[in-house]
Amino acid sequence: MEEESSYIVEITPEAEIYYLQLLKHLYQTHSENSAARKADEILDMALSLDKNPYRGRVVDQLALLEMEHRFLLYQHNSRKSIKIIYFIDESLKTVYVTDFFGNEMDDEKIADRSK
Repeated sequence: MEEESSYIVEITPEAEIYYLQLLKHLYQTHSENSAARKADEILDMALSLDKNPYRGRVVDQLALLEMEHRFLLYQHNSRKSIKIIYFIDESLKTVYVTDFFGNEMDDEKIADRSK
């Protein structure tokens, strides 16, 4: 059986701030158990990028940065989702998570948050 390539996943300091803001929102709008479960699932999804990080779709709004940012989509209810935005440094075998971006936010802000 062939072993999968493994990457290091690093969450940038900015992404940590965005994650904490997301947690604040979840705990204000969901039950404690629901918010905790969703927070864990979102973080687990980000950390799962250590295997096959190229599975995410390219973020067109960040093409000018020339880092080929990608995202995974976490659907936390029928109308709301979170984009886990990241890029891959193949030379270091490292995935850098740069944002946790709620779909209720204006997509134009993605570029401002990822500079």
